[in-house]
This record gives sequence, structure tokens and C-alpha cells, in this order.
Amino acid sequence: MSKKIVITCVALILTLSMFAKDYKASLFDIKSDGVTLNTASIQYAIDYISANGGGQLNFYVGRYLTGSFHLKPNVTIQLHEGAVLVAFQSIYDYVSVNNTQALILADNVENIGITGKGVIEGHGQGVLKSITDQVEKGHLEKSAIQTRPALIHFNGCSNIKLEGLILRDACGDVQTYSGCKNININNITVESKAVPGSKGMVISNCDGVTLSNSYFDTTGNEIDTNQASRNVSVKETINSKGKKLQSKR
Repeated sequence: MSKKIVITCVALILTLSMFAKDYKASLFDIKSDGVTLNTASIQYAIDYISANGGGQLNFYVGRYLTGSFHLKPNVTIQLHEGAVLVAFQSIYDYVSVNNTQALILADNVENIGITGKGVIEGHGQGVLKSITDQVEKGHLEKSAIQTRPALIHFNGCSNIKLEGLILRDACGDVQTYSGCKNININNITVESKAVPGSKGMVISNCDGVTLSNSYFDTTGNEIDTNQASRNVSVKETINSKGKKLQSKR
């Protein structure tokens, strides 16, 4: 490799680093008190970071109550140890992409991630109670009980990274990926026992999925993959019984 190419590569790395900025959640008036509903503030922060070249939104110790929000291009959420994203327990605070509701959504974007040693808490039983209450009052169709919200739903996205997280007690499936490319998931813990039939990971029509060094304890299948998905690799990942997991078709 010539000296000119090396210099060009270094300059490119430095340029990219300049745009990969770190932002504290508190800068956007996002509260860690576990009481304030932060949905609008979190979404504003993500939109701002994406519009200004991308970067990382950092959540430090505390409980951050939120409804659904969308990740945008070139944005990573970093949940530091002791940080918990807490799902609001009203079904009306969830939105959907392609008829799938979730706490964290992304639709046809690239270079997104959720990393760190923090927790995403789904409050599955509380959300399910909200759904059943509204069904009994006639405000929702009975089908809403079957189409319960996931913790994470990414549709048509590429270059996705999840690492280090604890994903806990989804109302529906924990994480669902549809039509995505280049998904890298490493060292996550999935514990979803609050609601029957909660799958740990659903992969549909995806290409290039790597899951490694992770642990699943769920009431439904740990990993579901449809026939249209390609290049799916599961390494050093086990369930609560110590069984090594493979993708199920």
C-alpha cells in the first residue's frame, strides 16, 4: 500500500470520527427519574443527531420512561451500566412499522445501533393488561392481543449493531428484523418470561445476520428464521438450559 493511500485512509478515518459525536441524553432534557415520559425528547435527540452528521446518544445511570421512538441514520444509542430504558405501559404510546408495533423502531435506515451494559425493560405484563383492558372496553379489536408490541423492530435497515444489552420482558417478541442486511448482535442477554409465547429473535427476509456470545431465556422460541433469510450465523449462544442455539426455520 502506497504512502499516499495510507494518508488518504487516515484522513478519512479522522473525518468520520469528527462527525461521530457523543451527546448526553440530559442535554435534550431527557429525565432519568423513571416518572417523566421522555418519548418526545428522545425522538428529538435522535432526529437532531442524525441531521447533524450522526453520533451516539448516551444514557447514564437512571430509569428513562418512554413510548415508541424511531432510530434514524447514523445514530447509536449507548446505554451505560445502570441505565434502563423503561417501556410505558399504555398501548396507545406504541406505534408501528409495517403493522408491527415496538418500543424501538427503525424503517429503511442504515448505520444504527444500541450498545452498552444497560437494560431495555418491556414491562410485558403491564402492556398486556393495557391491551386487554382496552379490548374489554371495546376500544381495540381482539386481534390486538395477538399482535403485541416487540421491544425492537427494524424493517429494511442495514448495518445494524446490538451489543452488551439486557433485553427484558417484552409484551410480544423481543426483537424482530424484516428485510434487513448486515446485522451484528454480540453479547446480549434476552430474558422474556412475563408473557407466554414471547420469542427472543425473529428474522424475516434478512441477509447477513451474526449472533454471538449471547444468552436467551424466553417463553417462545429463542430464534426464528424464515426460509427467505440468508447467511445467518449463530455462534456461542445458549438458552437457559445450556443448550447451544441454532436458527430455526
